[in-house]
Amino acid sequence: MRIPIAAATLAALFVASAGARAARDATTSASVERAFPADGRIRMELSAGDYDISGGAKNRIHIDWSVRDADQLPKVRTKADVHDRDALIRIDGPSNRGLKVAIEVPQQSDLYVRLTAGDLRVEDVRGNKDVELHAGDVRIDVGRAEDYHAVDGSVWAGDIHAAPFNVIKGGLFRSFGWTGNGPYRLHAKLKAGDIRLYSKAAS
Repeated sequence: MRIPIAAATLAALFVASAGARAARDATTSASVERAFPADGRIRMELSAGDYDISGGAKNRIHIDWSVRDADQLPKVRTKADVHDRDALIRIDGPSNRGLKVAIEVPQQSDLYVRLTAGDLRVEDVRGNKDVELHAGDVRIDVGRAEDYHAVDGSVWAGDIHAAPFNVIKGGLFRSFGWTGNGPYRLHAKLKAGDIRLYSKAAS
């Protein structure tokens, strides 16, 4: 039986419309938000991925994450628990699936970050910073060098660029220590990759 051309055209349009609607519904991103005060302590336990941690003007923790494939989004487990001035963020996502996460915290916050592997950027956050990775690249905006009383960085294999503290090192088992008179402490440790400590204001 031959289908009339008009009917076939309508059927094709219906299938195309359904496909477009399914593509829109197959989202690849999600988010969560929690109220959180400035001057708090935030602990982050993060699985492999690319992370962008930034300080904002609002008293909140806001997390956005995305993956390449929509079917992987339900496999991302994100937890953000707040207790007074302490917060715990845990993110567990599918490995090698293009997990990208943006975390906004109050600009004045103390950070404790443990990341298995990936790229990490911390910017516009003033406070103590304790950061360790197994493998990847770390970029931290330190603000002003005079805001710190103790700074140390180490890498088993890779480079350290810390212009605010006049340090450039590369190779195997590189480290440095710096002392000042400011209120904050900075610790950055990486097994394989590059550490860059910089001042966004100076840039």
